[in-house]
Amino acid sequence: MMGNFLEHVPIDEVTRQMLIGVIEKKQKWERLKKKVFSLQLVTFGGFALFSIYILFYLIFPSGTWTELINGFLGKTVHLYILLLLFTSYWAVLYYKGKCDKAEEEFHSLRCEIIQKSIDLWKDEQQWKERHKLFEMMKKEYDINLYYENS
Repeated sequence: MMGNFLEHVPIDEVTRQMLIGVIEKKQKWERLKKKVFSLQLVTFGGFALFSIYILFYLIFPSGTWTELINGFLGKTVHLYILLLLFTSYWAVLYYKGKCDKAEEEFHSLRCEIIQKSIDLWKDEQQWKERHKLFEMMKKEYDINLYYENS
């Protein structure tokens, strides 16, 4: 999809590579956002279900703290579930960091393209036609090359 669209646009190879790079960085960021959101849903749902289970099957039936702790620690599956839940929480934090880095890289390259527009579209005809490319980038990939703050 990237190749088809950019192959027919009269730009030099450096500009083409920068545009392909910004598209790839945007796609990577979008993939990571989806992964983080999915992991957050799974983790939150897991913690919620486990909390409900603990509430109804351990806290309410227990009369004392000792019974509650013994009931919880009496089944090793509870510890495995906690390990699984905290591992999924760690995965959320890990991929959130990767997502933030991918977003930063995308915005950095996007801003670089905007700042170097005069150098990238040197020819007067290219400069006049660049808005068509910018519109296609916005329409096809939701990448704004008009302003840095968007």
